[in-house]
Amino acid sequence: MLNNEETLDKLQCILGTLKDGEKGYRESADEVKNAQYKQLFNEFAAQRSQLIGEIEQAISRLGDKPREHSSVGAALHRVWINVRDLISGKDDYAVIAEAERGEDVAVQNYQDVLKEELPSDIRSLIEKQYSQVKAAHDRVRDLKHSLEASRASD
Repeated sequence: MLNNEETLDKLQCILGTLKDGEKGYRESADEVKNAQYKQLFNEFAAQRSQLIGEIEQAISRLGDKPREHSSVGAALHRVWINVRDLISGKDDYAVIAEAERGEDVAVQNYQDVLKEELPSDIRSLIEKQYSQVKAAHDRVRDLKHSLEASRASD
């Protein structure tokens, strides 16, 4: 079983992942042209905001303060995206493909935390959130694949 400090470290990691996701979805909603994609990304940003609140409450209950910053890896990923966008420009497919990449990281981060022996209340919270994050991932992935199929038939 993880001790309190190790559990807090895992929660802070998930918090950074969620903050990166919320920001990524807000930026994606601003970038896409299609109104349905904008709405979907805004819904996922709102979902991440709710999940952030849950993790922040858990961190506070365990006696720590939520960190304000997001993860370094995600910050580097955003820099790469910005550089790529300067070169190639953004179309809806490119934005959705990047959103899927971000979701791949989020799913992996949750899976890594779930491999640990977490206190039962924390495990329950992380499992509940993981199912929501995985469902969002799958919707973005399916959207990307449907766009790929329609591009191939053009």
